Amino acid sequence: SDDEPDIERIRHAARVANIADYIEALPLAYNTMIGQDGQGISQGQRQRILIARVVYKNPMFVFLDEATNALDANNERDITENLSEFYKGKTVVVVAHRLSTVRDADQIVVLDEGKIVEVGTHEELTTKRGKYFALVKNQLELGN
Repeated sequence: SDDEPDIERIRHAARVANIADYIEALPLAYNTMIGQDGQGISQGQRQRILIARVVYKNPMFVFLDEATNALDANNERDITENLSEFYKGKTVVVVAHRLSTVRDADQIVVLDEGKIVEVGTHEELTTKRGKYFALVKNQLELGN
């Protein structure tokens, strides 16, 4: 919605989303046109660009639904760490199956068959040894 995009904000958002190196290696860098619906880029690159757009727009309310599910574990970890500063002072709702994405949340809500079965922090929920604990244990065993 900005009349004139701020290139420094764009670069910052790209760094937070761990996509800056990829964009800057393109022949036209930040002026590169991407096909409709992200044609010509991978799902992971598309997700990182969408995360960069959220960071650039800097809303007070952020809703992310499986925003990093196409990323490898290293990219996901780096982006999650980068976003922690961005999240400060915002209301953030993250829907994720990868528990590493939500581990540091102020509150985790565990759903089972559409119903809330547990609520708490990572520490509280792992101490309970309930559904969340089973999910964590399962993901650790599978190496996800």
